[in-house]
Amino acid sequence: MDPRVGTVAAHRHHLVVCNSEPDEWPAKVEGLSDTISALSRGCARLPNRAMITLSDFAPIHKCHKSSLDRIDVAVFPLGLVAKDLDQDGVQSLLSLLSRPILPTSWSPSAELPFDHSWLELTHNRHIFVCTHGARDPLCGIHGGQLLKELRQVIETRHLQKHMAAWATSHIGGHKFAANAIVYPRGDWYATWCDRCRGAKGAPVADAETIVDAALSDSVWWDAWRGAINMTKEDQVDTWLRHNSGHEHCGHQTEDTFETWVPPAASVRGTGVH
Repeated sequence: MDPRVGTVAAHRHHLVVCNSEPDEWPAKVEGLSDTISALSRGCARLPNRAMITLSDFAPIHKCHKSSLDRIDVAVFPLGLVAKDLDQDGVQSLLSLLSRPILPTSWSPSAELPFDHSWLELTHNRHIFVCTHGARDPLCGIHGGQLLKELRQVIETRHLQKHMAAWATSHIGGHKFAANAIVYPRGDWYATWCDRCRGAKGAPVADAETIVDAALSDSVWWDAWRGAINMTKEDQVDTWLRHNSGHEHCGHQTEDTFETWVPPAASVRGTGVH
């Protein structure tokens, strides 16, 4: 079996600290401010866990925050953007995310104790690529190249209205770089450039294939690591059901696509939007 499969740590939420530039990220981003530290500590205590990363993701408008004491946080795959949070606001967000049933974009605004907005994820797709070179050079090299090519493909195909690619800090699996996550499905991909393609960086074909998968709401099984809202055992079982006898790293003559309904989608259908 492909060693990439089943390497996504189980988590329910991905919390993205917005408007942060990759060249500002140290190897460990959790200590960049007291607010981010509080968010990181709280994520570890949430039911079913959560992952926190920094990103240049700009859900409202592109702006550079000179201080990270107050932060905007986007929650995937929920689609919530919590705005201008200080440490008290972070605790309010964490309390909200600990609920068994989460609010939706049509919930009364009074239910949320902080300024917020909702992302449109019915038609829009967001691709996050780890480019955290200060954490591991492979992510900086291969991730940076994949991000560049994804943005070029999106622009060439005139998809900017409904698709965007963003840099993100460490998500794990740097030996498999380049690593990418596609929302709202929450599928994780790893192009494993050093193993399959040498040291020249991810080719344009990888970017094309990820965009195709996002557009068709399908899975690129040849590079699939797992998905949000799945245990590692579930990831392995899902991959085996769809890829029995499948070969990788140059032995596949064409990309394998197949549609499946991710756990995140089934959760959204019962209250998570």
